[in-house]
Amino acid sequence: GIWLNANLEQLKRFVERELRFRANSGQLSLQQITAEEVIDEAIANALDGRTEKPEKVTLEPWLYFLARAAIDRLAQQARGDEQQVGLASSVRGEQASGSDEAMLQFHHPDEMLTNENLIADGRTATPEEIAANDEVVAMVEMALRHARHEDREAFILFTMDGFTVQEIAVITERKQEEVRASIASAREQLRKALPVTEQLRNKLIEHSKSA
Repeated sequence: GIWLNANLEQLKRFVERELRFRANSGQLSLQQITAEEVIDEAIANALDGRTEKPEKVTLEPWLYFLARAAIDRLAQQARGDEQQVGLASSVRGEQASGSDEAMLQFHHPDEMLTNENLIADGRTATPEEIAANDEVVAMVEMALRHARHEDREAFILFTMDGFTVQEIAVITERKQEEVRASIASAREQLRKALPVTEQLRNKLIEHSKSA
């Protein structure tokens, strides 16, 4: 679909951030999981309809929600499989073969997804913006390395990925006031710790105040 082609890289970067941060926080079983596995499972779940999308939620935050759920499930599976290495390999092989079909299906979306796939997304970044954003995200991650996971996640989803507080509440299964509190908490930590130019730091901090 049009949305997927334009935004898959952004979703992948989100998943890679989540996997990296969780692994660095001690969830070592996540080191076995690839971003591709997570995205394949999220897309497959979006297609099969077993997890029903709330009526007013658009496709983009819904896929981010499903990606987070896939990380949780795959992490749990990886922990259980650590004692059964051979079994883990075969399970991942089955997932990979099934996910290829899911990706093909997504490029010929069913009617439920068609309209949303055709909506142009204004957040699509140029390669230059993506490169710059990677550098900024890495600095923000470093500055927020001691922040609570939910504070860091909410702040980056809002300031870097451009989601609204309402969308972040859907993605993270939290209340909107909790998301706002997380953004405010991360903003204070960032104000003290971000080792970048004052202009960039102030821009991020000011933007986050609109939450």
